[in-house]
Formats: sequence, structure tokens, C-alpha cells
Amino acid sequence: MATGSSNSRVEAYKEKWGPKIDRYKRVWGRFAQHRLGVIGLFILVMYVLWAIVPGWFAPHSTEWTAYLGTEPGRMTPQQIDSLPHPPAFGDPFFAPMGTTDQGKDVMTELVYSAQNAMYIALAAGLLSSLVGVPLGLISGYYGDTWIDESIQRLADITYGLPFLPLLIVLVAIRGVSTTNIILGIVVKSWVNNCIIIRGETLSLKERSYVESAKVAGASDTRVIFRHILPNVLPLTFVYLAQDAAGAILAEASLAYLGLSDFTAYSWGIMLEQIQNRGFVFEAWWWLLPPGIAITMIAGAFYFIGFSMEDVANPQR
Repeated sequence: MATGSSNSRVEAYKEKWGPKIDRYKRVWGRFAQHRLGVIGLFILVMYVLWAIVPGWFAPHSTEWTAYLGTEPGRMTPQQIDSLPHPPAFGDPFFAPMGTTDQGKDVMTELVYSAQNAMYIALAAGLLSSLVGVPLGLISGYYGDTWIDESIQRLADITYGLPFLPLLIVLVAIRGVSTTNIILGIVVKSWVNNCIIIRGETLSLKERSYVESAKVAGASDTRVIFRHILPNVLPLTFVYLAQDAAGAILAEASLAYLGLSDFTAYSWGIMLEQIQNRGFVFEAWWWLLPPGIAITMIAGAFYFIGFSMEDVANPQR
């Protein structure tokens, strides 16, 4: 009796979740055909792990200092003169990517900076989608009306503003903090989402299933969010990835210009420090890692976005 009941539950589970699992397998199969997408996903997973458990990957804690470790004290004049120190593997200390001029381990700062980068990327990308996608849906659904005109004029004004100068002004007015940097990025980046989703909505609202829903008495809200939104979600994932990459580059640019939260670890701040302290041409081990990290994570988001765009293409 118990065996029969268990078998029935398994069959019910397969009937409910089997089609969804098969659908996800097909999506992954198409995504896996794009090598750049898989490489981007691998890089992104690595950075996510750095952000979640940095202590597993960083050689030292953030309090560690060359020659002294985590113990308070003073370095000798000879030790101070040797900084920034090139990569060392146990003699006189362990710093596989070398140190800064303050004796901080470059690899430790690199790993701990991933948390800030992922936070800014995901927060800015999600907020841009949460603002741009609904406005694009509403604008497209009410095309050629005052609602559409109002949203599009707002988009035109925002689109015409130069990106980096706008961010600099917003951050300068509201103060230098990670939250303000994210808000400044979102003010500009929602526009592309809105324009693309509007164009797709203009096409989808003429489809027969949308007309059928209207005839059946469905409200505008239900038609937009129940029948049109699911069909534009693949595009939202594509532009979310691109917005995330843009947010990381924007934050790095602001940090390099000195408009960033210097209490947080950031790859852009690492570049600003080496430039400000005059070691650009002397300490390559300090200069290259943050630049490569920024390039890799931005490339990872772009690779994933381009691959998702092909996977989500309805013509395929």
C-alpha cells in the first residue's frame, strides 16, 4: 500500500515538473552551444564565490600587512623602502600578487573587491529593469497616446544626457556612497530597457492571443502583465546582463576619478590609488590585476547577454 502511494506521488511529481525540467534542459543545451556564454558563466560563478566567501580565496585577512602580518607594530625604514613589493612566495612573506605601497596584499584586496562589484552590478541591473521594463510595457501598450508620448519624451531627455558627466554631477550633489552611485547609474541606464521593451510590446499587442484576451474581458493590467510580459522576459535578461556590465565600468570610472566610497574595497579604487601615489610605471603587479578583473567581469556579463539573446530569439 505504501509502495503504491509512493509511486503515485512520484508520477504526480513527474507530471507536474517533468515538462518544466525538459524545457530548462533545452534552454541549457542551446546556451551551452555558445562557448563564449559558457566561459562568461564560469567567470561569473568564480566572482560570485569570491563575493560570498572571500576568506576561502584570499591569502590573508584585510588587516594583514607585509612584514608584520596581523600584529600591530612598525616596519623598519628598509622594509618601508621595499614597498610596494613584487610578488613573493614565502620570503620574506607570502604575497602571490605582490603588495601595495602600504604593505597590503594585492590579491586579498582583489578578492574582497568582488563583493562590491557584484553588488553594484546586480543592484543597478535589477533596478534598471524594474524601472525600464514596466515603463516600456505601458508605453508600448498605449502607443500613440499621451501616456506613450509622455514616457518617450522623458526617455528622450534622459537619453540625450551624457552618461559619465551625469553620474559625476549626481554623485557630487548627493554625496559619495555606493547607494548613490547605483542610483546615478539607474537614472541613465533604464532608457535602453524602456525603448527595446516598447518596440517589442508594440508588436506583441497585435497578436491574436492578446486580442482574444481583450475580447474575453481581461483588463489592461492583466493583458500587460499576464500575456505580454512573459514574452518579453527573455529580452529583459539580455539587457539586465548588459546593464550590469555597464554599471561595473561606470563604478570603476567614478572610483578612478575619486568619486567613490573609499571605505569599501573596489577595483576602481585600487587603480585610483596606484595612479595617485605614482606607481603606475613601477608596480605592474599592482596595476594589472584590478584592470584585468574589471575587463573579465564586464566581458562575462556581455558574453552571457549575447548568448542569451540568441537563446531567447523566437525565430530559433
